[in-house]
Amino acid sequence: MITAYTDGACRVSNPGLCSASFVVYKDNAKYHEQGRVLEGRHTNNESEYTALLDLLEWLYAQSIRNVVIHSDSKLVVNQTLHNWECNGDLRPLMSKAYGLLVQGCHALKHIKGHEGNKGNERADELCNAMLDIHKEEYEKLAKV
Repeated sequence: MITAYTDGACRVSNPGLCSASFVVYKDNAKYHEQGRVLEGRHTNNESEYTALLDLLEWLYAQSIRNVVIHSDSKLVVNQTLHNWECNGDLRPLMSKAYGLLVQGCHALKHIKGHEGNKGNERADELCNAMLDIHKEEYEKLAKV
């Protein structure tokens, strides 16, 4: 069984410097993890969507299907599953996420963040590690 966790983070302000990460587990063992800083200023919601999209694109490239995906963003989960309306700048992200989700026969579920879940905690750690690497960059943004 393959499960995955996504997370996005934003520092300085919202919008601000953001990161996105995901962690994939196969039979409860860490299988792959990835994180990055987004170029420019973005909102936290954009970073959460980017994390999901990065995961979905990675799964597609690896020909991995039927993954149970967990996100601590209620907004991303509910918009992607069409439970909540999505307008504006997030709509293209939601549409792409939905398409990749359906194409891969994946399941998307909300998980409460910071509740001791190792997958969610690791994705959060990766986001913060990426932002720490770019600390000087976000300190410059804070002065702008």
